[in-house]
Amino acid sequence: MCGVSLYISKKNSYSEELKFSILDTNHRGPDNSDIFEDKKSNYFIGLGHNRLKIIDLSETANQPMKEEGAGVQIIFNGEIYNFIELRNFLIEKGYSFKSNSDTEVILKLYMEYGERCFSFLRGMFSIIIYDPKKDFIFMSRDTMGIKPLYYSLNDNEIFVSSEIRGIKPFINKLSIDINDVYEFFNNGFLYEPRTGFKEVKKLMPGQILSIDLSSFEIFFTEIDLLSTLQNGSSLEEKLKRSVISQSISDVPLGIFFSGGCDSSLIASHSRDTKLFFANYSSNRDSDVDKKYSKDISKHLSKDLITCNLEESSNPDELISQIKFVAKNSEELISDYTFWPTYKLSQSARESGFIVMLSGMGGDEIFAGYPRYLILKYHNILKKFRLFFKFFKSFKLFPKSLDKKFSRLVSYFYEPNWPISYSRLLGYFGRHELKHLFGDHEELLYINLSKKLSKISMSFGGDHGNKVKLAQHYDRYGFLPHNLMVTDKASMLASIEVRVPLLDEEIVSHGYRLESSKLIKLFKTKNPLKLLLANSLPNKLLSRPKTGFNPPIEELITNIGQERLYREFRELKGFINKEFAIEVLNRHFLNKENNSYKIWQILYFKYWVEEFG
Repeated sequence: MCGVSLYISKKNSYSEELKFSILDTNHRGPDNSDIFEDKKSNYFIGLGHNRLKIIDLSETANQPMKEEGAGVQIIFNGEIYNFIELRNFLIEKGYSFKSNSDTEVILKLYMEYGERCFSFLRGMFSIIIYDPKKDFIFMSRDTMGIKPLYYSLNDNEIFVSSEIRGIKPFINKLSIDINDVYEFFNNGFLYEPRTGFKEVKKLMPGQILSIDLSSFEIFFTEIDLLSTLQNGSSLEEKLKRSVISQSISDVPLGIFFSGGCDSSLIASHSRDTKLFFANYSSNRDSDVDKKYSKDISKHLSKDLITCNLEESSNPDELISQIKFVAKNSEELISDYTFWPTYKLSQSARESGFIVMLSGMGGDEIFAGYPRYLILKYHNILKKFRLFFKFFKSFKLFPKSLDKKFSRLVSYFYEPNWPISYSRLLGYFGRHELKHLFGDHEELLYINLSKKLSKISMSFGGDHGNKVKLAQHYDRYGFLPHNLMVTDKASMLASIEVRVPLLDEEIVSHGYRLESSKLIKLFKTKNPLKLLLANSLPNKLLSRPKTGFNPPIEELITNIGQERLYREFRELKGFINKEFAIEVLNRHFLNKENNSYKIWQILYFKYWVEEFG
């Protein structure tokens, strides 16, 4: 895992800015940093790299790496899990290697196949290759978008980095896009490739960006890997292969473990790998996880390390945590799990680990979230929407279910399905968004509808099957949002996180399954749960789904109404301050449980202060 930076400019050399870009992203690769610069076809070119040593710890694996004969240069962030197989294939073709790194394998693969080399790669990656003889630069991102790659493109210039902070040295000012702000308050995140800034986008998952340096023409193409993979072997065989290949490391490796289905599956197929558990002292869900983690680790004969995440009740410290999330998430994402992920990664690093396996991705690929049940029974539940609205209007349910009922009613009363799916993901309903954005809301709604409709158009399946349609949306929204949080939070602690359940073969397997196979009656994620039954006894299988969720309600309570009111009074631009204060007051008057809405507004305030 590393950090990459690139500039191409017809106007100037950006040598100093490249140094700052590498310095600002040094946490991604503190073991080695280097730069390569050139001038070709009247363009100034600079490649920078920060290295976190994982495979082949020698200096010969440092980057930028050069192929001596043709002068081709590569910088690479991520891991290629089939690099040994590809290396042996290339040796048979007559290639020789100076290192044992996967970076050199990509470089030699490019020498053999050109830009087609990206379609051979299995893993997580963002790659930039500079070919001075062809006068081309190629960059690519892995099929599932596990590794981010940001770029800013204007007249005869492009700046690229693994993080937005790596682009900022090249750009005088970032400007906030109001359409992205509106989308953020609909979803809690942004669909790819948007970031919140007009000047910065992300390369899409599975996309190749090619630049012809002789003309500065830019081409976008796709890696269509998932459709080419066949389901010849069983899901269990694919999982075994994935865990084995993703456990290859020349540094200590562990598993982030919750005792849930996904991390338990990975643990059960791993070798002598230690498990790392995050414990919230005041969270009931954490108590459930703690019990099952202990019991499952004992059953699997695995060492369990518990990381106690200290929860402050000091308002200043809590505000400082939210500001930390707003600054380091960079793009608009309302996800407080960034903070505990960072603390957990920091603890793992202090315990001697550098690589961690995670169970992320299982819920998206095998329909594990509770919202998939609503989608599965969409047509039946829609008939009861008046009933749900009645219950919501008269509060005929526990206050703790406020958020769930609000989402349910908003979902069924939104006529535009892509937007209605946002109601199951975000916290605000349409009527609240109208108050937040005022006279501009109608146009913003139309713009968002057009954007989300394009995602629908790219779905080749049955649009009436809401489970499969939602999986398609999640591939370009909810999943990359989760992956981005994990990537940036873990890399701040210089920890590489790998996700075996997002192996391309496993993803292809899950996407090809009918929704009836994914969900059996009210049992979500059925294929993975059936698989886990081969490794665990029944008493360890039947447990409630909790998720890696920090206690937001307690956070808001501890900050307190008075402090929050002062913070909300300082809101500037983009959203209606008076309505935000009304959301706050209704919460503390016990009329509504608005904890997550208050958190999102507070996060947004600090994000604007940081980047606006």
